[in-house]
Amino acid sequence: MNLLLPSDPNHRWGFVLLVLIGALVLPAFLVNLGNHTMIDDEGIRSLVAFEMMESGDYIHTTMNGEAYFKKPPLYNWILAATFQLTGRIDEWTARLPTVFFLFSFAILIFSAVRRYMQDTTMAFLAAAMTLTSGRILFWDSFLGLIDMAFSLTIYGLFIWLYHQHKAGRWLAYFAGAWLIAAIGFLLKGLPAVVFLGCSILAHLVYLKAWKKILHPGQFVGALLFAILVGGYYWLRLDGSDPSTVFGTLYTESAQRTPTHHGIGKVLLHILTFPLEMGYHFLPWSLLLVFIFPFTTAWKRLDHPFLRFNLLMIAANLPVYWVSPDVYPRYLMMFIPLFALIGYTLYIRSTEQARRIFWYGFGAIAVIIAFLSWLPLVLPQTKDTPGIIIKVALLMALTSIAAMAILRRQNLLLCGLILQLLTLRLAFDWLVIPDRIRNDFGTLVREDARRIGNRFQHSDLVYLDQVVGSPTTWFYLNTSRQAITPLSSRPLEPGQPFITSRSADLPAGCTILDTLHIRHGDRDFALIAQWPNAN
Repeated sequence: MNLLLPSDPNHRWGFVLLVLIGALVLPAFLVNLGNHTMIDDEGIRSLVAFEMMESGDYIHTTMNGEAYFKKPPLYNWILAATFQLTGRIDEWTARLPTVFFLFSFAILIFSAVRRYMQDTTMAFLAAAMTLTSGRILFWDSFLGLIDMAFSLTIYGLFIWLYHQHKAGRWLAYFAGAWLIAAIGFLLKGLPAVVFLGCSILAHLVYLKAWKKILHPGQFVGALLFAILVGGYYWLRLDGSDPSTVFGTLYTESAQRTPTHHGIGKVLLHILTFPLEMGYHFLPWSLLLVFIFPFTTAWKRLDHPFLRFNLLMIAANLPVYWVSPDVYPRYLMMFIPLFALIGYTLYIRSTEQARRIFWYGFGAIAVIIAFLSWLPLVLPQTKDTPGIIIKVALLMALTSIAAMAILRRQNLLLCGLILQLLTLRLAFDWLVIPDRIRNDFGTLVREDARRIGNRFQHSDLVYLDQVVGSPTTWFYLNTSRQAITPLSSRPLEPGQPFITSRSADLPAGCTILDTLHIRHGDRDFALIAQWPNAN
């Protein structure tokens, strides 16, 4: 079903929506990208990359000078390369790879769906629904984390398996899959191996080709994996305890599985997981209601690529479904699979069911357009610079989307995509500046940079234990342009150090300053000076 042909005069509204979506998509994901404070996971990734650059050692990863084993180094290398290419080490450059991988993800989705479904509209909508899925649009697309790159890699694994099987190239099927898994492992560790095993095993069983498990390509691929991953860890283990390196890597993944949680927590998670994840990936998760009636769902998903998408969900999602300590960002590789299936079920459902969906979201679209003037009077936003022009643009975009939806039922999804991108732009313009003003993290950032600049040329250390959070450490160290290491007592006479405000300090210590930190509750650390020798 082709809904958006610009050459069709009856589809001029569709053409307008496409033009506006194309004009809005980059600004929506880039405006104010680097303005808000990092969260701790961002701080870890960026701090490890910064310390690589400072030390010149890109193999033995560290954080505050201490060995860091929790994640492999590939994403830190990407961040370090971005910092060096741009000449900046800050929030914007730390988050720029996320946007790059997000758009690469969308391009891969579009290319794969168009190739295998032979439907440009379906390809566009699958990619656009992924971009505008709630969790991505209002959270993960503006954070400097591994998960977008990892999701792109795993989705690439899915597409690789399908493509090589269709072409009958079994050597490439296995060797390429192991190679992609090696990239995924160097990004995030053991989850890549789990995706590889579950995906290949399920696919071969589905194809009734389980004997292919011993194909020579499997051994070629395993060798490639061993060379890449094993080669890195052979270098990494120089001077490190293997049990510590691999034990930490295993614990980092295993701590989220059922083996590390009580049966009650596991059962509760199994019950709440569909609702929780459905909430995080609104509004497109609602398309799955069209799976009813179940009796016709399999028939409606009659294309081999659709059934392959369903197979990859069935093979891999249960790992997360039974693991209580799971964040929505771990599931982003499933979004295009669900989006494609949901859209297919939607267009192949009854006219009555689609009309009810249209009425509901049409009403929501009108409400959004009607309320788009509110930032002019809300206390948090009314003093935003250029507020009149910004609100006028937001009103125009949401109104055009609402009118298109009301005029043509088959433009519902495109209209919603435009409204969602407009809401993201409103978030960039209005919500992020308000957060910066009121977020405790802003104070942490300002304090860490102030202390970093003050002690830029001093041999500052952490005493006894690292105080604060990765966010604090990143801003402090990048301001000092140096690694702040951990040290133990006694220090050199006159040595400046950072310690907890509850620490037992020796007589004669001088308190030089305080540093707000994110550590549990809102707290602060002491900047002190070790007593001079008598």
